[in-house]
Amino acid sequence: MRSDTVAVIYLQKAKNARRVYATFIHGKTNCDGFKKEGITFPSCKKQKLLLEEFYAHCKISPNKLSYMEAHTTGTLAGDPVEVMAIDQALCTKRDSPLMIGSVKSNLGHSEPASGLCQIAKVLLAMETGIIAPTIHYKHPRKMLTAIIEGRIKIVTEPTLWEGGYICINSFGFGGANSHILLQSNLKKKINSGVPNDDLPRLVIVSGRTEEGVKVILDDVSKYCIDFFNCKNNFFYTIFFITISVVKCLYKIDITKVLG
Repeated sequence: MRSDTVAVIYLQKAKNARRVYATFIHGKTNCDGFKKEGITFPSCKKQKLLLEEFYAHCKISPNKLSYMEAHTTGTLAGDPVEVMAIDQALCTKRDSPLMIGSVKSNLGHSEPASGLCQIAKVLLAMETGIIAPTIHYKHPRKMLTAIIEGRIKIVTEPTLWEGGYICINSFGFGGANSHILLQSNLKKKINSGVPNDDLPRLVIVSGRTEEGVKVILDDVSKYCIDFFNCKNNFFYTIFFITISVVKCLYKIDITKVLG
């Protein structure tokens, strides 16, 4: 399923960064060029070569990878080739199954911007400590031998993650192959990242449907006592103004949601 995406990635030197979400370790691309099958068909040979050269260059053992955000589009032509390349290039050098998943199952395929969606998913995993599941996956096709035999494991449930290296596969129309490696922020969060000051924060709520906004507000309401303490708190005032705007836009009875 095709989708639309607007995404921006901000990359700067670590020494200048006030906030670090992840560290970019290495990136590499190649292109498989002409193929008699056609321009939309991938090349297992070139994808495997990219992965082998990548980890030889950055000197990171594939055994250290905790998760791969794969390109996997769910197509008969693409998935078996990618899984075979991953298996041959990486899994033979590992002591445990490689967990993989695809954000396309959640958002659809945003084509040229799909790689940025993959990065966003990975950064969320690094921030929350939970890898989002690949949804609608039931069982592998018979050609996906590495999954059937257990060398590759599809993440189908929200999965706890303790940090480390995450890699991303992203392929393009015409035979472009790219791979990057990110490392989670080594600095441990204090108090799960919750601020310990009284500075006001603006809480913004949005959603594509009224039901979606209600779900968010239901979640927020569970933390009102912890975060807002009393209705005289300025943080609470800013929050209440924000959800009042949401009430006008979505015609939601906020009093029922927040009690």
